[in-house]
Amino acid sequence: MITLSPLTPTSYKVIIDSSDLTEEERTKLLRKRDLFPAEFVHMLIDALPEDQTFDSYDHYNMTLYVS
Repeated sequence: MITLSPLTPTSYKVIIDSSDLTEEERTKLLRKRDLFPAEFVHMLIDALPEDQTFDSYDHYNMTLYVS
């Protein structure tokens, strides 16, 4: 569903793989991303490795920055 692909040691590209989702699940996920970015970011934070801390999120480029 949502994976983080490392770009640099302090940034990740957010990848949404909707191939295993139903059309309804895909629509809900994309609506959450676009209409409720704070909730979407919490989903991303949960996907981070335990040794990294959330710093910021670039919504337009779907890039997550950590420290």
